[in-house]
Amino acid sequence: MPEAKPTPWSLPLSEVGVRLEELRENRGLTQNAVAKHEALTRRGLKIDASGLSRLEGGQRKRVSRDLVEGLLEIYQANEDEASQILALLATDTTPAGRPRPALWRRNAHLLGPMQFEGFLKMERRAAALSNYERDFWPGLLQIEDYAYLVITQMRPDLLPSEVKELVDVRMDRQQHVKAGALAEFRTLVEERALHIAEDDLNGQTPARRHVHQAVWKRQLERVLNESEDPPNSIRILPRSAGIHPGLASPFVLMNFPEAARQVVWVETMVSSMYFDGPDDVQRYEATFDNLWNRALSTDETRTRLRNKIKELAQ
Repeated sequence: MPEAKPTPWSLPLSEVGVRLEELRENRGLTQNAVAKHEALTRRGLKIDASGLSRLEGGQRKRVSRDLVEGLLEIYQANEDEASQILALLATDTTPAGRPRPALWRRNAHLLGPMQFEGFLKMERRAAALSNYERDFWPGLLQIEDYAYLVITQMRPDLLPSEVKELVDVRMDRQQHVKAGALAEFRTLVEERALHIAEDDLNGQTPARRHVHQAVWKRQLERVLNESEDPPNSIRILPRSAGIHPGLASPFVLMNFPEAARQVVWVETMVSSMYFDGPDDVQRYEATFDNLWNRALSTDETRTRLRNKIKELAQ
């Protein structure tokens, strides 16, 4: 199992930290040795081993250019290495404090168990998202009533009023992402997302069954409409794909305009986790690409959506 990390304050600063750590290790220096190095003293700079660890781990809110230049001197970075790191430093746009809209802040007690605030923060800044889901359409494509049904099933511990609060967060999230940097959104969903589970309908009155089917129909209409939007590519993975690695858990791959690395966000029943190790990301990227190529084409997906919508309208 890869090592999960806390969400970094800033992707550019996280990238800076990773590169500085690589340079330090290549020089065979410990964090303690760097903190005591005369080059920092000569420049009037101070950082202890703990502070350097936070910098390398992407957990510093701010990093001064002077400090980075001092570290680059200690690590004897060449001109290309130094220019790349300083360029990343210049792209950091993280505002002071936690950049959370009011809805996130008011509902932190509901988001906390899933560590979802970090995901929301990063998602807004992503230029490209590749989202694999097993049972439900992704949150960015959900209508309000469908989101209520999904959250109710996924979080049976919540009161109806708390479910509504999370639905409001999800709808607000869609607006923030649409207004953000996103230029490409690939959605890959298992075929089961097309169908209403019969267990959800059993025991319901005819009137409630009709309402449930109407919600499902409107949700599929939303997906169909979104599939026509140029940034979006939506594919259904048919049952014939069989057992595959993606069934372990839903995940999202993220690309950012200000950082060279991809990251992956994995959701489990009780938490969500962020990974940025190249081997970990590559594994998820390979899985997504393999499944994407095995899925129905975007045109075939639209045809399946239209057919299911007609079926639900009967």
